[in-house]
Amino acid sequence: MLVDQTHVVEKANKELLEIARRSNPSVLRQRDYHGISKSSWMSDVLNELATRRPTVNSILCGLLESTIYPEKKTPAISLICGIIMFLRCHELSRIQTINSVLLVQGQTSINVSIIFCRVL
Repeated sequence: MLVDQTHVVEKANKELLEIARRSNPSVLRQRDYHGISKSSWMSDVLNELATRRPTVNSILCGLLESTIYPEKKTPAISLICGIIMFLRCHELSRIQTINSVLLVQGQTSINVSIIFCRVL
């Protein structure tokens, strides 16, 4: 069983490495105005996850399976995927950029805005 788990983790890691390469375009690299203002950004992330990272997709969907609040699954998977990819490659920061804009638009306190912008 441990061998199977190791194989799955290695396969997921390879999928994530492929997306992080500059030669492979990703929806998470779209940090311009058009990229962050597009209302279907979560669908774009989930579509890329399902088509280009099937192993990672099945892991995240399995971990976040919820019959109580199924509508919360899409935002959660999108955010988790964005965080994982941002940690692997800072250029894949579309979701972090969207969060920054939302925090500023929501008039967060100056301290939270400064700390959050320093992370990005």
